[in-house]
Amino acid sequence: MTARGAHLVGSVPLANAEAVFTTLASELGDRLRRIPDGETGPRSDWIVWQLPVFTSQPRLEVVPPAPDGWRPLPRVRLEDGARAEDVRFEALGYADAAIASYRVFARLKRDGRVPVGCRFQVCLPTPLAPISAFVVPEHQGALEPAYETRLLAELRLVLHEVPHDQLAVQWDTNFEFGMLEGVFPVWFDDVKGGILERLLRLSRQVPADVELGYHFCYGDVQHRHYKEPRDAGKLVEIANALAASLGRPLHWIHMPVPRDRADEAYYAPLATLRLRPETELYLGLVHATDGIEGSARRLAVARRFVGDFGIATECGWGRRAPATVPALLRTHRELSRGVVDVPATRRVFRWPAGFERVPDEDWTRQPLDTFGLQYDTVEQHGWYRNLDPTVEDLARHLDEGQILVDYSGGTGILLDRLLLRIFDRQVGMLIADSSPKFLRVGLDKFRDDERVAVRLLRWLKEDRRLELLHEALGPELSTRGVDAIASTNAIHLYLELPQTLASWARVLRPGGRAFVQSGNIRNPSARPSEWILDETVWTIHEVATGLVRNDPKYAAYRGALDDEARMRAHLAYRDRVFLPVRPLDYYVREIEAAGFAIESVTARTIDASVDDWFEFLSAYHEAVLGWVGGSAKVDGTPAGAQAVRDRLALIRHAMELLFGGRPAFRCCWTYINGVR
Repeated sequence: MTARGAHLVGSVPLANAEAVFTTLASELGDRLRRIPDGETGPRSDWIVWQLPVFTSQPRLEVVPPAPDGWRPLPRVRLEDGARAEDVRFEALGYADAAIASYRVFARLKRDGRVPVGCRFQVCLPTPLAPISAFVVPEHQGALEPAYETRLLAELRLVLHEVPHDQLAVQWDTNFEFGMLEGVFPVWFDDVKGGILERLLRLSRQVPADVELGYHFCYGDVQHRHYKEPRDAGKLVEIANALAASLGRPLHWIHMPVPRDRADEAYYAPLATLRLRPETELYLGLVHATDGIEGSARRLAVARRFVGDFGIATECGWGRRAPATVPALLRTHRELSRGVVDVPATRRVFRWPAGFERVPDEDWTRQPLDTFGLQYDTVEQHGWYRNLDPTVEDLARHLDEGQILVDYSGGTGILLDRLLLRIFDRQVGMLIADSSPKFLRVGLDKFRDDERVAVRLLRWLKEDRRLELLHEALGPELSTRGVDAIASTNAIHLYLELPQTLASWARVLRPGGRAFVQSGNIRNPSARPSEWILDETVWTIHEVATGLVRNDPKYAAYRGALDDEARMRAHLAYRDRVFLPVRPLDYYVREIEAAGFAIESVTARTIDASVDDWFEFLSAYHEAVLGWVGGSAKVDGTPAGAQAVRDRLALIRHAMELLFGGRPAFRCCWTYINGVR
């Protein structure tokens, strides 16, 4: 008789998150609905890594361990004269760890190394645990609100960064049972009521579209409980109260089972469990010391009192030797059955017959260009978070077998992010761009992905225009039609916007969607403090002219300012690269004229790093301040090496003055979604 699936409580003693994800997926992939990152490294000993968060607080003083404490660890107390209101916890590390691990999880899921049906499990202690462990009893009640405030802020960061349909949050509930058993001091009068109020308050901060669960625990220091429970009664009592009061889905509850309890008395309270249909029960009856045989014995007894359930260990594995992991995995595998469908083979997207995914053209055989590779690194810039809303829109609307055109897709930065969101969903994605250098980089990245095609939008000299989308796609794909078009950070560059949009409408199927966004649209909803991204270039020019006239360091370039014809030529070139900003109404009007119904228009504030924007502008320095030292485009000869260094220094100097030495500035991004 086997259990329904398995659950990993949290910590796993392997090298890093990638090792945990791949090992668990390989050994237990179809048994797991969720996979934690293993809490590797400093997090392996549950909350002990939070001790420096307390001892480093300037208004808290460190005192010796309590004689009868949880562990012989130092504690903190408010220093004389300090108030609890003076204590503010900064980053705890939980959000940073979860966000970093999710990036690994998403990449592995995209590559088929983690089952697509598994969610990423983030395990958080209730604030009551670190407060109980690291604060002297007389100050615990005073400091709990400050720590809870920060922990919930960390939770919000995780919720902002990790897609909700990929996330599961587990509250580790340990000290609560110690309080119910009378082991640990309690700073609130109604022990059970105070515990439930806290658990409900925390869990209501988890949105309903994020899975939620609890790990109940009686401690695992040196693999021993702080008190041996008489039976599972208190576990069942809290579980029933949560199930009845939570007001949102509760997806799982994990309960420990002591190693030496194969008697019916321990399990009998399980018969009174009143969980809702969506709530999975996992019993922590797997123990390393007696393996499959002992775990099977406990499983059989539990089955007499509760229906189908999954299995787990009592607690995390982080304090165990790595050598014990294979045997633990084997026990879970032998005593459980699959709950997640893992396809034997990955599906493959099929393009229309006769369509060439990679055309036989000269540019596809050219070596990678240095500038194209350099441009591709802008994906790492913080302001590229502007892509996130579009990625979420595409993930919501793209179905299996559909085709997306990433118009002006360049090196494939949008697709990089989209593939880490839709994973193995079989959607065709075509990058269309006018730059063979950029497309060549994109081709190199996606050459082996049958879902991705590329098309170069050629410049038609005789017609003095860029090739339109329907012309570039060819008859096979134009006849079939595409289901969605995305244009990110580019629509403000289209010189012939009506013709471009008309061509989009021509290849989109009825009901097809267009997702347009740009940081260079004048949106009346923008806040007064928000910049139009490219308008910083105009301002940099104005500040730079003042520096050249007044700072002796740039005296060599003052003559350029008095050559009006040359300055006009340089500014005209700048305006061809960084086009003048148009109002939102212009784009809405043109999109509607092309046959689209506007579904939504939204604005979003994006923080742009000054360093990142300087790095980007450095690649276009000739357009930004080409009049400093000369320009091949305007003057016929390029600037010398020293002039280029001066130009970059001047751009940087101007940006420091412009942004007052601050590390970032706010921009307004506009998102326009339309339906054909």
